[in-house]
Amino acid sequence: MNISFYKNLIPVSLRVKYANIKSKFLPFNLPSVETGEINLHLGCGFVIHPKFINVDLLAAPHIHYQISIDKLSPFEDNSVNLIYASHCLEHFPHAKVPKVLSEWFRVLKKGGILRLSIPDFDLLLNIYNKNGNNIDTILGILMGGQDYEHNFHMTTFTNSSAEKLLKKTGFQEIRQWQPNSCEMTTFDDYSVYQHFVRGKYYPVSLNIEAVK
Repeated sequence: MNISFYKNLIPVSLRVKYANIKSKFLPFNLPSVETGEINLHLGCGFVIHPKFINVDLLAAPHIHYQISIDKLSPFEDNSVNLIYASHCLEHFPHAKVPKVLSEWFRVLKKGGILRLSIPDFDLLLNIYNKNGNNIDTILGILMGGQDYEHNFHMTTFTNSSAEKLLKKTGFQEIRQWQPNSCEMTTFDDYSVYQHFVRGKYYPVSLNIEAVK
């Protein structure tokens, strides 16, 4: 199992306390990117990448902007080069997803990339079908851990439904992306998570990106 699995076993309150203690000795500053690019890591939680600005509602010192990721008012139109959001979009009501995508589209520059990792309903169905149609095998991934206020899922996606939403928003060049293929796709998060059921590991994520 990857490191993120074990980290998620630690209560959020304890992880916040640890982050606060750490910040007293290692202050957290905005990332310095040589090219001047602005890269946003939306809903970052406790996953930190040195070239991304962390945006989350989590009250922790490594969060650069403690705001809701569907309201990016600190960022101007056409100002962001790359948005990365892993297992965030499903936390919004399905009726609100188009509005969220429109906000992300607004801040991206022309040619900017929206890189998503979201639960793949087809992959979850595969787990369900191969494990005796036992709903408990996918319930946490499908509905969220529900162990704190923001950890509830309100929608799900397939490759075709995600493509349709992205196209309707105005995105082009929609394609799947490969985690760990370069520095900017390397995160210890759910994009690489393998769900362990009855002695076997299963992928759960649709990793998809699109260009403005």
